[in-house]
Amino acid sequence: MREVGNGRYQLIRELGRGGMGVVWLGKDAVLGRDVAVKELLLPGNVPADERAVYQERVLREARIASQLADPAVVTVFDLISEHDETFIVMELINAPTLEECVELDGPLRVREAAVLAAQLLGALEAAHSSGVVHRDVKPGNVMVPGRGTAKLTDFGIAQSLDDPRLTATGTLIGSPAYMSPERLAGGPAMPAWDLWALGATLFFAVEGRGAFDRPTTSATILAVMSERPVPRVTGPLGELITGLLEPDPARRLGVAQAHRLIERALAGGEQQLTGPVLDGRPTVAKPILGVGFQSTPPQGSGPSQGSGHVSSGPIKVGQFISAPPVPVPPRRKRSIGLILSATLPPLVLVGAMVLLYFTVFKPLFNTIGLTDVPDNTPASTPAMQPVLTAGPDGDLKHTAFLGMPNSCLTWMPVKDAPKIESKDRVGCYKEHDVELMDTVLANSELEKDVPYPGVEELTKIGGKGCTRTFLSSEVNGQDKEKTLRYWVIIPTAEAWKMKTTDSGYRTSDRSIYCFVGKADGSKLVEPLMKK
Repeated sequence: MREVGNGRYQLIRELGRGGMGVVWLGKDAVLGRDVAVKELLLPGNVPADERAVYQERVLREARIASQLADPAVVTVFDLISEHDETFIVMELINAPTLEECVELDGPLRVREAAVLAAQLLGALEAAHSSGVVHRDVKPGNVMVPGRGTAKLTDFGIAQSLDDPRLTATGTLIGSPAYMSPERLAGGPAMPAWDLWALGATLFFAVEGRGAFDRPTTSATILAVMSERPVPRVTGPLGELITGLLEPDPARRLGVAQAHRLIERALAGGEQQLTGPVLDGRPTVAKPILGVGFQSTPPQGSGPSQGSGHVSSGPIKVGQFISAPPVPVPPRRKRSIGLILSATLPPLVLVGAMVLLYFTVFKPLFNTIGLTDVPDNTPASTPAMQPVLTAGPDGDLKHTAFLGMPNSCLTWMPVKDAPKIESKDRVGCYKEHDVELMDTVLANSELEKDVPYPGVEELTKIGGKGCTRTFLSSEVNGQDKEKTLRYWVIIPTAEAWKMKTTDSGYRTSDRSIYCFVGKADGSKLVEPLMKK
């Protein structure tokens, strides 16, 4: 058992692991209480002579964070720097994260979400008044006890590590799906960053899905920069989320405006769970010519209206599309792999997007490995396993959880495999059998009757897409074609068909799933995919 702080704190077991550190269950030998101890893990590409500088910055920012007096801020008890290691001792919160709560119990109701919004906004207001920008507000950093106030964790840590010298070598600190557009574009740190991230977090809380979650970092960033999601919830809470997700920080809701909307949402009770969105579905707003993004769906519009047209085949990254609002099915992530399902600006804004591509996206593509595989990628490699079909009449009858993001599973993709259950989804630093490598959308017309392409054609699309990801630097490992294997899972004709649910949603499964695991069938103990 490890000890830190001159033996005062015992590190009992690992509770969780992320891009910036490991959290341990600890024991304070002096006070006899359980604590959470965060061990800082700097990216491996930080030069040795600079590590001490970053460690000192973490300690400095954590000291500031420890002085924040707000019930929604996790209390910092102690800061330790010894043997070239840095530890932050915090109060132990025995509660699930917001991400875990929504995954298990579904989206929050209006009043629950409004109470959560008030607590988190108060924590951010206290931080901003002390000169601290959190920079990593997201569902995974919000602890939700059964009773009492929600807690926002990791204050000061993300700020300390967000430095150009870190990101220049390809390390993106934080979660792109919860980073504001101006932050991704390289703007200066400001409280508005956290307010935008709060909006994205509340969107997740009421929708049950991330507004900008995509299977790859580049696709996520494209979504943040080009889409304007509209939540299904209406009334003051809907206005709050939409206002916080305003792309222009100068027009984004401020703290005072946000508080007023929260008060109205709390006063309104449960009257405004959903409202008149397109066909009862949440939508991604269409950019308006010469204006920017519209914050609400146009009156009288529907999926069949608008002058744009979305191709019925796979869409290539970089292809500009002018299309009507794209409905998004509830509680289901629309992954796109190497295609682009985002609604991009009309031609008048293409020039700005081209500039953005060369200044922001192109360097990221080169960094994360999307361009390190030639376009003539083969449809398979020796590491590819026989293609499986998914659907009521397929090799895999149970398709729930197949496309969940960040999925590491104690489950194998074999014919007649059992249903994936919540217990099968584990942390990627725990023992697991396979990991979701990518998801490729075989057809963009998710709500129209489109002829089934056939097993051969889907195998070709899926094989090429999955192989491209497998061979890219997105997947860790040396001599991958010998040490790893991967699976391609395509939908059956029955799964492909358009169905209308009892709630009126039109849905189909036109996704191809790519999984990766060890060639010898042994367990994985750390993630293969770069996050």
